Amino acid sequence: MEVNAIRQVAVPWAGARGLTTGLMLTELHQDVWSGCLELAMGVPSGMDTPPHIVYWLSFGHLYGYRVLEGADVHELLEDDDDIDSQIQLITPSRFLTWFHQETMGSHLDEDIQHYRIACWDFCVDVLAAQPPDVCINKE
Repeated sequence: MEVNAIRQVAVPWAGARGLTTGLMLTELHQDVWSGCLELAMGVPSGMDTPPHIVYWLSFGHLYGYRVLEGADVHELLEDDDDIDSQIQLITPSRFLTWFHQETMGSHLDEDIQHYRIACWDFCVDVLAAQPPDVCINKE
């Protein structure tokens, strides 16, 4: 298999500083009408009970996203010890390059960022023009 020539670099997203670490993805909801994407992240609470939701991430206008099993993302396997950076900015981005190719460059003049939400169970890559809002679950 040919290796992709773009070497991606993941840097911790400053907006995630101070968030609880070791979270798992518990819910993902896309409102197609409004263009919002919401992700719930939580901590496991037991074998027979759903995880306790700790944070909600809400992306406003998004351009695209993908969800992969965490074990299927090669870069995550290399950085298992860096659990403090569960929300990262990826630059340069193969996903964003692919997006520009698929849209024939129609969004090249827009400031689109590639956010990666990396949990031990799933990896969500999001292309968005604005950072997510982070809400703490008060339950």
